[in-house]
Amino acid sequence: MNITILGGGSAYTPGLIEALMRLKERVPVDRLVLMDVDKRKLDIVGALVQAMVSRKSPGTTVALTTDRRESLAGADFVLCQIRVGGLAARRLDERIPMKYGVIGQETTGPGGFAMALRTIPVMVDVARDMEELCPDAWLINYTNPTGMVEGGIKARSNIRVLSICDIPAAILYLVAHVQKLPVNSLRLDYVGLNHLGWVRRIFHGGTDILPRLLSMAKFLNAIPQQLIPSSIIGVSQKDVNEILKVLRLAKVLGVLPSPYLQYYYLTDEILKEQSRLSKTRAEEVMEIEEELLSHYAAVSKGREVDLWKQRGGDWHADMMVSVLSAIANDTQEEFVVNVPNGNSVRGMDPGAIIEIPCKLGSQGATPLPLEQPEPWMLGLMQVVSQYERLTIEAALEGSQRKALLALITHPLVPSITTAERILNDYLKAHKEFLPQFK
Repeated sequence: MNITILGGGSAYTPGLIEALMRLKERVPVDRLVLMDVDKRKLDIVGALVQAMVSRKSPGTTVALTTDRRESLAGADFVLCQIRVGGLAARRLDERIPMKYGVIGQETTGPGGFAMALRTIPVMVDVARDMEELCPDAWLINYTNPTGMVEGGIKARSNIRVLSICDIPAAILYLVAHVQKLPVNSLRLDYVGLNHLGWVRRIFHGGTDILPRLLSMAKFLNAIPQQLIPSSIIGVSQKDVNEILKVLRLAKVLGVLPSPYLQYYYLTDEILKEQSRLSKTRAEEVMEIEEELLSHYAAVSKGREVDLWKQRGGDWHADMMVSVLSAIANDTQEEFVVNVPNGNSVRGMDPGAIIEIPCKLGSQGATPLPLEQPEPWMLGLMQVVSQYERLTIEAALEGSQRKALLALITHPLVPSITTAERILNDYLKAHKEFLPQFK
């Protein structure tokens, strides 16, 4: 099996490699190619990856390249975790809306809109390269905003693609840890869009344990710091506060919302918090990334490969590798993934990309029967899905009108005037990465 990782210089890559090594009996890798446009990061992360692989899977060859087409030739699976414009672009995505009293967040609201405008055309180019260089390969996409990336690719290409998100997996790991249960003994009843979904039930042995969890003082109050292993770099008080907000919302809603729903349900509170911060999350992550790169370089030079510290929890890497294994081995395992709606959710466009439980096998994702979302869930899904459709079309067509309509449609943008200002600022700030709008 030949696996290519686009965005191979990411700080998340060593965790991904560790997961591949853990599951090497199920996912034997002959050749691993790391590709990144940032050679400095690629060299640092690549050196650690080469040391890890030589220690744990000496029969696997590792190649590093900055040439995307070279990396794709002959691939069986392409794992994608790119960030178009890097963290510098993310910083602008977050800073610009905050100037106008709008939430600045990486994937939700205007920040996710700007990210999509930059990212969707590049991902379509990746798909076209795959059509030529590895037409039978699967693209497993982690690149955000994953739902809109999936929609953009499907609008322009017929490659085999599946977009995933680790939020549902993180919820499973969280519950399994608190309840001391095996992760694979739990199932989620989940419905929504990417970064806009709700856990309605958590099944263990056919019993819904979510009501009991939400009533447990231990679950509600003793979670945050205890759940974060010391081997993970980058955890902040923000992450702890986010968990507490989600649990607070769950007590009101009766279901467990995605962490990203805090921006919709607690908008005023989040805006006040952001106004008091001296740094955006992007600026914090820039510092975390430099710390990690320095750590990776030291560990790989000292050959103390087992001492590396990861970015993100095990669920982040395990999700991607487990999905790859399910497709490669046709296991028909259940995962929450992003798929075209079809007839799954009544009231949603058939082509809308939704996030729901599916069985995964060699033919891809098969949606499982789904209880329809409640009207208050469906209403928000419909509005945000229309925003996503307009954003995808704007990104592919270079339509400034559709870009403005997309921002106007989003619930977090308060007025046309504000939408115009944010859009104009984005088009200027990201001109290098938005050639379609010239």
